[in-house]
Amino acid sequence: MAERDLVSIVIPVYNLQDYLERCIRSIQGQSYENLEIILVDDGSTDGSLALCRREAEADARIRVIHKENGGVASARNAGMAVMTGQWLLLIDGDDYIHPHMVQDLLTAVQEEKAQAAVCGFQRVFADGAPPEVHSLERQSEKGARSDLLVVDGEKRELLTGSWWKVSDSGAVSWSGTLHEFSEAMLLPLYRNLMLRTQSNKLYSVPLIRQHHLAYPEGYSINEDIWFCVRYLTFCRRIACIPGSYLYYWQNDAGGSQISRYHPEGVKSCFLLLSAVKRFLKAAGSSKPVCREMDNEMLFHICGFAGHIYYRTLASRRECYESICELADRKELRYLLMKMKPKGMKNRVAAFLLGNHMCSLYHGMCLALYGKQRRLYRKACKKRQPGRWSAVAKIWNQNARKPGENENRDEKKGIAELIKKEAKKKRTAWGNASERKAEHRSDEILVSVSCITFNHEAYIARALDSFLMQKTNFKYEILVYDDASTDRTQEIIREYEQKYPDIIKPYYQTENQYSQGKYNVEGFFNYPRAKGKYIAMCDGDDYWTDEKKLQLQVDYMEKHPECAMCLHAARIETQERAIQSLEIRPYKKNRLISAEEVIDKPSNYPTASLLFRTEYTKDLQDYYYISPVGDIPIQIHMAAKGTVYYMDRKMSVYQQGVSVSWSALMKQGNYKQNLIDHHNAMKVMYRGFSKETHGKYDKAIQRACRRMDFLTLINVKEYKEALAPGYRSFYRELDLRTRFFIRFELMAPGLYRALRKLVFGKDRC
Repeated sequence: MAERDLVSIVIPVYNLQDYLERCIRSIQGQSYENLEIILVDDGSTDGSLALCRREAEADARIRVIHKENGGVASARNAGMAVMTGQWLLLIDGDDYIHPHMVQDLLTAVQEEKAQAAVCGFQRVFADGAPPEVHSLERQSEKGARSDLLVVDGEKRELLTGSWWKVSDSGAVSWSGTLHEFSEAMLLPLYRNLMLRTQSNKLYSVPLIRQHHLAYPEGYSINEDIWFCVRYLTFCRRIACIPGSYLYYWQNDAGGSQISRYHPEGVKSCFLLLSAVKRFLKAAGSSKPVCREMDNEMLFHICGFAGHIYYRTLASRRECYESICELADRKELRYLLMKMKPKGMKNRVAAFLLGNHMCSLYHGMCLALYGKQRRLYRKACKKRQPGRWSAVAKIWNQNARKPGENENRDEKKGIAELIKKEAKKKRTAWGNASERKAEHRSDEILVSVSCITFNHEAYIARALDSFLMQKTNFKYEILVYDDASTDRTQEIIREYEQKYPDIIKPYYQTENQYSQGKYNVEGFFNYPRAKGKYIAMCDGDDYWTDEKKLQLQVDYMEKHPECAMCLHAARIETQERAIQSLEIRPYKKNRLISAEEVIDKPSNYPTASLLFRTEYTKDLQDYYYISPVGDIPIQIHMAAKGTVYYMDRKMSVYQQGVSVSWSALMKQGNYKQNLIDHHNAMKVMYRGFSKETHGKYDKAIQRACRRMDFLTLINVKEYKEALAPGYRSFYRELDLRTRFFIRFELMAPGLYRALRKLVFGKDRC
């Protein structure tokens, strides 16, 4: 073996003075001695740094780097940045290694001309329990070959069709191309944890330099698996050797890294998922392997999502919100769309999360992790007795009276404690909210988006309704005028002079709507919004409730999972009309599912919409090509989070304005205009379907069918509209509308005569 092959060993160190010397001694005792040992002290607060410096003075092969604390990923990156060897080992400071680890791994890569070598490891427990072995072993000698056996703890499984090779030097190894590794070794090594540990592998430094590989900083979990998978993606050939060479130290379960709660845990799973997908593509993995890895990834993601239930003191509400956030992730939706779930847990998780049944999944987690959740809370009480002193005091004050039923009193006492503690938490939360509101009192919280064109008769009323709002926060009014030809701009300028800090106009010199830019909010208002929320209201509509913004913002602030809030409205018409003079989609306050938002019997008032500004940053093409702006923004928000409806009329929809969309539709061939409009809307829905990977296709198909029905109703082709295929839509119309449809259908002459007598015109 050529001594020119220098092996760099990077060891991150943070408060490891009790274990570090053992690690260093195991490395110094290696049979292969051409080593570079890099100790990276990550801002230790014990005697670790002094120990590192003493060891460096005694052994010229040791280098010490001292840095501010930045996490294990940044420590490994710091060591890798200064390494000078041809090969790399990454060993944690509390682990130790077999005397022949470096030599045997190096022999494998050199003889097999590989870029990586993998060995097994043992979990060694502080309490003296028997080690847990994770390795590949030889089952039996058969000439120059022997069967390959996967050892995972107490499980032993023969890997069919794979054998160990014995070289002329007597070294035993398995080697193969990236594709062969993917087909034969990927799943066994992932499942027995050998793939998920960075310290049991020998890496090529030139390969790391060539592809600029480094650990993702900011992650304290899964970052090691990510690095391993990304590295292996670039290998042409990979070798494995039998036996376990790494001794992976396991301290008490409560203090180990893997048993702690990591807030970025779920996020790190999706980072790993992206690396696995790249690996499978680079390796040309077969469909069965890809399907199995998809299932492993889903199980991994759901496992980390469950940690919040039994590794934290998070409330049930916080746990539920984390599940909603998980179900909304694009990466998860794409994974669920492509994969075929295997196993009961994965099937249930895929069905519930894929259909956004977050409440049911949350309930399942509470039941599944209930015992662990209780044990964790009990352990926290023991570790932090001071925190529960108030509870103990209350308990003593409410001691049981002699002769009373003990079980009944115990339950009652616990209930009282829970209520009082919950009340304290609510009070504390309220105070925190008030402090937070005070902190942001100088910040703009809401941006009002008002689009206007030739609204001379209406714009002043709209602006007055915005300005009358009584709020405990600041808001701005973004008025966009699409090159009006009447006095609209003049009126806006008058208000701008009176309220320069609130009203921020945009005066267009050339009409954009006529050039195909139908949704000018997305082009000109949303990008300049400074508020956390955007409220919509066209220039011919207006608000009627001075508490409108405050009520909606209060709800949104208390429910971060909510993407949009809306409410009921009145209708004001320029003419007498038959239809109801209100827009009231639902009869009480309620949450609205995404499917209901997509396929709704009643439109939502545009002037009622308030939604999160952050979700307007990734509007897709389907929004910009839509002939109207309110529908695509509604379904876009519904795909981002929950939608809440307030059954309170707080705005007015102005009907019959000469420049309104509905008035323009009636110019020329009304039926053809409707058909063209609905066809354009169907294109928009197809774009939304593509963006959401077909998740809402059933609702989209029904919404398109509903548009066909409404076209028939609007052009008075009632016989076709009442065909069996449209019956469900007809039954959703209000009673008044159904009555007049039937009346006109059964007695058209009488209907026209009465309508002309009452309303004085042909179409009402």
